[in-house]
Amino acid sequence: MISIDEFNGIYRQYVDAVFRVTLRAVGRREIAEEITNEVFLTLYQNGDSLTTEQLPAWLFTVAKRRAADYWRRWYVEERWQSEERPSPETVTPELSLEDLLAKCTSLKPVHRACIVLRFVQGMSRAEIAAQTGLNELQVKGHLQYALKLLRDALTTRRPASPPAEEMAADA
Repeated sequence: MISIDEFNGIYRQYVDAVFRVTLRAVGRREIAEEITNEVFLTLYQNGDSLTTEQLPAWLFTVAKRRAADYWRRWYVEERWQSEERPSPETVTPELSLEDLLAKCTSLKPVHRACIVLRFVQGMSRAEIAAQTGLNELQVKGHLQYALKLLRDALTTRRPASPPAEEMAADA
């Protein structure tokens, strides 16, 4: 590794230029600052193998490559986020809430009451707490646990495809 004094001198001399290059490449100040920091950290770790003639070109090359890496990651994330996913409004439920509550035998009466008051009656947690005599934190916990049980009931009880007997009977 290069000495601290050598590194500080190089940093003072080139930090503004490297920052300008990265800012121009990515267009966001906070990202350009991170990339500039990464460039100089890489220099500190690998500076022994560089000569003073190679230094400016090496710094700018590393900065441009890190900016390109940033854009690659950004495009992958953007593509992943824009993939077709059904929105909650377009998904039609196969079961009503009442049917789902009837099928989920693991729910206790307090869970059922909280779910019905919240999603059928449209009450807030504070209103449910006043109605049931629970505190808001208890209501929140009962709702979270009840929703988990309902999700589990949906995923374990719904077959991936109709059984073979049903398909044969339909034919």
